Amino acid sequence: MDVRPIAFVGAFAGAQTSMEVLACKLGEGMTGYVASTGESLLVGDAANYPRSRQVEGTDRIDESQIYVPLTFGSRVIGVIVISKLGLDQFDEDDVRLLEVLAGHAAVALENASLYESARREAERATALLEFSRELATAEGMDEVVDRIVELSARTLGSPRASVWLQRTAGDNFGARATYGYSELDHERLARVRFDHDEAHAFLDGKEPFVVTPEQQAAMDGAAEVGAGDAFAVAPLMLDGGRLGCIAVAIPEDGGFSERNLRLLAGVAHQAKLALTNAASFHSLETTFLETVEALANALEANDEYTSSHARWITDFALKVGAGLGLDSRQLKRLELGALFHDIGKIGIPEAVLSKPGPLTDGERRLIERHPELGERIIAPIDRLEEVRPIVRHCHERYDGMGYPDRMVGEEIPLESRIIFVCDAYHAMTTDRPYRKKLPKTEAVQRLEDGAGTQFDPRVVEVAKLVLAELGETPNLSY
Repeated sequence: MDVRPIAFVGAFAGAQTSMEVLACKLGEGMTGYVASTGESLLVGDAANYPRSRQVEGTDRIDESQIYVPLTFGSRVIGVIVISKLGLDQFDEDDVRLLEVLAGHAAVALENASLYESARREAERATALLEFSRELATAEGMDEVVDRIVELSARTLGSPRASVWLQRTAGDNFGARATYGYSELDHERLARVRFDHDEAHAFLDGKEPFVVTPEQQAAMDGAAEVGAGDAFAVAPLMLDGGRLGCIAVAIPEDGGFSERNLRLLAGVAHQAKLALTNAASFHSLETTFLETVEALANALEANDEYTSSHARWITDFALKVGAGLGLDSRQLKRLELGALFHDIGKIGIPEAVLSKPGPLTDGERRLIERHPELGERIIAPIDRLEEVRPIVRHCHERYDGMGYPDRMVGEEIPLESRIIFVCDAYHAMTTDRPYRKKLPKTEAVQRLEDGAGTQFDPRVVEVAKLVLAELGETPNLSY
């Protein structure tokens, strides 16, 4: 343990100007001896005292000194040293006086230390609370890992951070997200893979640690993680036996203190919870969507059109939605709305749905009830509360002549307007009981003709671009 100076008043006898030269090991020299024994020391001739230590860069002079321990309870927390030119300049009365002063100073220093410790812990708790609060707003695994690297770097004052995960237990490690790296460094990291056994041995432990230069040299790819700088790693023990870690570059204030490592441990704990929740949610979401799709297909599996109708429209609609700039939440609503958009047909007689000839007015009114039936079918499912208006209005026309509520233009949910265009295109390009499918180019032309009356013109334009990219239609000049 080192005894380090925290304050100095006076001047050095010589060229030395930094008080850091006064630092010593516990038990070393007169300061170290007093710190280890807790006993005061009166020195009449410092230069010739048996325990004296010549400070490098200072001159040898006649000097008297007093060393008094700063004691709080049974602990020695420091040492006060005073010196004066000349021999035997102090006596026992001076020692007693300094011991009284040292007692008051020890209490003051301990209180200041406790206050500083409490302040740092409060800052750490505040930083972790803010980290947790911001992380909680992330939706989906991709957004969670992106938020983890950004918040880790910001919380620790680090210029760079990365998250490394196994997709399944036993797999190699790869970078799942990065923050603060240059484009070139990011590309390098994307190619780095760490062997499972090697990474497992490297991350053997639960506490964050600073990666030594020797460890970097011994592990292929480790240098790319730090991008030439020192970095620390916080292991993540995830569900299913998977391993991962957060790697953060050296903070911009110059190093990894114990406080920084404790803060990184808290960050890693919050990140682990978020990753576990995101993985569980993703698994539940996948199961939910697979169940929804299976139900939609089972209800519509009577002919070639309906058996693939829901999934085709959903995939098409998601591409159009992305082209229109929908965010992740809107795209999720769009996906569910597209899968469920015709679920109300379960309440329509099969004879009407599959009728090969023209519908009577009564049959058409019956068909036009299916959006309302669909909304009622999914109404008891809380998870689909935001999807209900999309299902209800996916047959509304842009000019207000649709059904069931004759909504107009922007009144119609955007997701419903997207589904309406995608549904119409698929219906036109697929054989139906009452007609053969149309050529794809003609179907696109009918979308164009209906833009502004049946369809949202903006949705039609993006749908045409998506169809061209999918190779569904010639790459016409739009």
